[in-house]
Amino acid sequence: MGSRQNPLGYLGRSMGRPGNKIGRADFFKSYLFELLDGVSSAFPDELSEFANKFPELIRPPGAGKEQEFLELCRRCGACVKACPFYALRPVSQSNSFDLGTPALRAGEAYCRFCKDFPCVKACPSGALSLAHPERLKKIASARVIAANCLRSHGEQCETCREKCDSTAAAITCPTQGKPPLIDAVRCSGCGACSAFCPAYPENAIKLLSI
Repeated sequence: MGSRQNPLGYLGRSMGRPGNKIGRADFFKSYLFELLDGVSSAFPDELSEFANKFPELIRPPGAGKEQEFLELCRRCGACVKACPFYALRPVSQSNSFDLGTPALRAGEAYCRFCKDFPCVKACPSGALSLAHPERLKKIASARVIAANCLRSHGEQCETCREKCDSTAAAITCPTQGKPPLIDAVRCSGCGACSAFCPAYPENAIKLLSI
């Protein structure tokens, strides 16, 4: 066989610089879980490098389209400091195009969608804005990784359902032995389910950007 090929093909190469028309959200929604299910073990180095440059980031409420957000964000950290629940962090990967921009501490903390949106009001550039009402209600999509779920291994766990911060009850737990179900319409993407998931070493709920 010849030299090992890039598993992402032309798509991986075409995303090599900011401003490309192919959005991060579109890419990850189509490919993230396929990568998790096998490609990552076959191409660990390539995927690790790609993930560092294009991490799956959940932006704060009020963020618009990703390209517009990156153009407007000053990397000042005002929104991070304004969050009363320390749910935001600045991206720290030194080789990432998103260096210094704010993102949810997914898997560790979650967004409360504060009534007065202090993070949005603290933004001096308009990167976070009350003019994006749809992003004041939903910031991500939650996805269950069944293989990591304790319920799939016979344990009676309903932590994600109990901790779901959605008033619309976005998570239900079916028959024992089956992973939870997440209603994509009702889910706000707050991340509470992921933050409280007791599965170890990797929790069973991941957040995807929208």
